Amino acid sequence: PTCRWSACRCRRPTWAARTPSTRSCRCRPASRSRPWRSARPAPATRPGSRPGSSAWRTPGSPAATSRKGRRWPIARTPVLLTDGSFREGDRLLDLPVEEVSPLAGKLDAVGLFSLDALGARTFEAALRRGLDPWEWLRRLADATPSTPLQALVRGRTLLGDRTRADDVVELFVATAARAGVDVFRVFDPLNDVRNLEAAARAAKQAGKRVQGALCYAVSPAHDLDHWRAAAAAVAALDVDELVLMDTSGLLGPGAAAELVRALRETVRQPVVVHACCAGGMAPMAYLAAVQAGANGLDTAMSPLASGASAPATETVVAALAGGEHDTGLDLGRLTEVEHDLVELLARTSADGASPAGGLDADVLRHQLPAALLRDLSAQLDQHNAIARLGDALAEVPRVRGELGFPPLVAPVRQIVATQAVYNVLGGDRYATVSQELKDYLQGLYGSPPRPADAEVRRLVLGQDEPITIRPADLLEPQVEDAREQLRRRGVEPTDERVLSFLLFPTPALDLFLGGAKPARPEAAPAAGETAAAAPSPNGAGEAAAAPPPEAAPPAPQPVAAEFEVEVEGEVFHVRVAGAGVMVLPAAAGAGAPMATTAAGAPAPRRARDGAVTAPMQGLIVRVPVQVGDEVKLGDVVAVLEAMKMQNDIVATQPGKVVEVYVKEGDVVSPNQALVAVG
Repeated sequence: PTCRWSACRCRRPTWAARTPSTRSCRCRPASRSRPWRSARPAPATRPGSRPGSSAWRTPGSPAATSRKGRRWPIARTPVLLTDGSFREGDRLLDLPVEEVSPLAGKLDAVGLFSLDALGARTFEAALRRGLDPWEWLRRLADATPSTPLQALVRGRTLLGDRTRADDVVELFVATAARAGVDVFRVFDPLNDVRNLEAAARAAKQAGKRVQGALCYAVSPAHDLDHWRAAAAAVAALDVDELVLMDTSGLLGPGAAAELVRALRETVRQPVVVHACCAGGMAPMAYLAAVQAGANGLDTAMSPLASGASAPATETVVAALAGGEHDTGLDLGRLTEVEHDLVELLARTSADGASPAGGLDADVLRHQLPAALLRDLSAQLDQHNAIARLGDALAEVPRVRGELGFPPLVAPVRQIVATQAVYNVLGGDRYATVSQELKDYLQGLYGSPPRPADAEVRRLVLGQDEPITIRPADLLEPQVEDAREQLRRRGVEPTDERVLSFLLFPTPALDLFLGGAKPARPEAAPAAGETAAAAPSPNGAGEAAAAPPPEAAPPAPQPVAAEFEVEVEGEVFHVRVAGAGVMVLPAAAGAGAPMATTAAGAPAPRRARDGAVTAPMQGLIVRVPVQVGDEVKLGDVVAVLEAMKMQNDIVATQPGKVVEVYVKEGDVVSPNQALVAVG
């Protein structure tokens, strides 16, 4: 008799023929047979003869030897890699597609699982550079016929910051699929599975692959039971893979191994891990995750890796080579791609620094994402209060706990950071709140891991109760309205243009109308940016002869700047006259002249005592009151937009509106008077 293992080519009599109690042959020891002695050589076996394996380990390799000393071929479980160089490296968009295509073609030949090519940053960057992101995506898909392209979709906000209706989500997925996207990775900042349903369903209808992602977070609410329940809910959407996504840089090796094991025990889908290198622990977390059973990892080519990006593709391939989880990728081909990428980036980088940045030790010290630390520093710097960074860092965990311990992922991250700054600078906590915080507490972003603090909800919402239905059920269809807006501006409303306009209205209109606006952000201060006074005509610090008093020069005409401002999905054209910061006279004596701006425009009138003032610099987008109106304590008297958030400015006392100092479209400074109530 021959070997009973059908895949074996052994033609000699087996032990099974002579010893009925032994159900194995020399080609494959059975679990019940006598184990091989450690000194006995492994039997010769043909590569590929075992079903389900693509290669065999050499007899001397570590993976070919078991813990008991037996040495026989074992099955490979290769780890699949998704390279995110095209999404992490938005500077590649500075180059013509003809120059990027050869690089994409070489990556296509490597054998990666997918290429992550579409995200919020790349889409917006393309529009602001005057490029059509959809055309760029199509050209990239043509250059990579063998490797699927992947898109990162942020739940119902897609690639932007505002929640979108079902018709927008469905149109976006269908359009992206036609443009070349084969894999849709969908996630929600709050891990609310209701916000993933529309995108996952649309991708399945388009015949594409769906990855459901969980945003990693560290908090008392995020224990193993929470992760198991969240994973089961995402898996119920019939996703093809489950992704553990850490964009904070806080995922360590111990937590990675524990979570991957828990997820593998909970769901049947393969588990993929994405980690950020900001804290420096991502490579160690990857190794621990693979050893715990992870099936895939996210990487980026070394010139675009580390820092705020993922670990380097070359490093991961080399680290896993020769082991049980060998990726099977050719390191030589990856090195060629790396050399070409370095050459391309050298054309767009003057300093040669890594686009992703380096290690940020504050991430480990404060246990906060690097992006949130940057948000805090930027906002405090705008208020000239950077010295209070320590107070703001201490306030962030407190605000986060009161909001139900949400993952610190955009756009929730900005809501938490903004409120922490308001609480620190305003004195009274939650005296100033953004419209986004109100929407969050009303449940319009979804459900947080734990209910928000009842007292905070009362302070912000009053008697309003949070919603319990799916947030998207409250939204009216938005696609046809956007088409009509484009028609009024003389733009052909194709599906791609409608989506670009809905996601990023201002840069999209710049692209459609064929030219830059008269004033760009670097030329005139926009909402949330620090404005600088215009220099003196004679230069700073230079002596100049003063004109005689009777021959004062005429005041120069103010320069008009134009902006496209989006308010609740509607785009308004705003014209702002004047330049520089409007400065109120500080402790001026009797008869002191009124301060003026650098352009000669008069400064605001002296405000009455007790006037409602702006808490920060920003753009006035709405003034719902006028002189003579009766207001109660807490009524909204102005809406100020700063840092991409709308902030309600409320009356600090009941009474009648005596004066209104601003109008819609005005750029105001911190502590500038807006409305007087007497």
